[in-house]
Amino acid sequence: MSTASAPASSANLGPGYDTLAMALDLRCRVTAEVSSGWSIHHRGPEPYQGDEGRDAILSTARQVSKRPLRLEIINHIPLCRGLGSSAAALTAGTLAALRANGENPSHDDLFQYVKRMEGHPDNAAAAVYGGLVSVAQGWVVHHSLSPDLVPIVVIPDFEVHTVESRKMVPDCVPLDVAVRTFGRITALIEGLRTGSDAIIENAQGDEVHEKPRLAHYPRLGELIAAANHSGALYACLSGAGPSILCLARPDQVERVRGALLEALGGEGRVMVMSPNKTGAE
Repeated sequence: MSTASAPASSANLGPGYDTLAMALDLRCRVTAEVSSGWSIHHRGPEPYQGDEGRDAILSTARQVSKRPLRLEIINHIPLCRGLGSSAAALTAGTLAALRANGENPSHDDLFQYVKRMEGHPDNAAAAVYGGLVSVAQGWVVHHSLSPDLVPIVVIPDFEVHTVESRKMVPDCVPLDVAVRTFGRITALIEGLRTGSDAIIENAQGDEVHEKPRLAHYPRLGELIAAANHSGALYACLSGAGPSILCLARPDQVERVRGALLEALGGEGRVMVMSPNKTGAE
């Protein structure tokens, strides 16, 4: 019997569409055991519903395993909430299946597997390596993250499916929008490294994917505004949404959390998290 786990992740982080991601300290764990036939079972607070998630994990395991496996998934990552649940499940499932076949791949090899099957290299990189990462033409770059920034995640009580959300993003943007986006990405990476209030605050906002998505879900824009008004240094859509990632100083966490709970009005939850530094295990 072999076990593996992988963390949740928040992708895009505002201007880093399909490029930036941060791993978070919720995990999906998969156990794989050689069996007479293929099967998959779910436990935990966030079980997969329906066949889509089950089929993806089974398909992934079948591609890397020479023998049938009994898979058990214990998932703590909210599904369809923009927190990288798919990348975490595929990463943990792939690693558990390979280990059940006597293999123990490097993180680099595991990333190649998961990137090919997941389709979103930013989430895949965060799930495999952990930490704050960016992906450029298949290369993963690791960035420093100030320890003085606490992630607070707002998880509304509705789902957003990535495929549908991506249809809201335009195929082309004007040059001035692209230039402003490049500037925000540069400022954001430096601000997250140094923890500088001024740099982080100037990096906020995105015109490529957040603006059209927030136009479709104005309630999420209200939650971002509530986070900023209550003392968060930064707030953005997490992945395709609907979750919101906020970053705050340790002494502002409870104030921001309380304001967000009030803004939600009982229609969701707020989780104070930590960045995950280890990735797949």
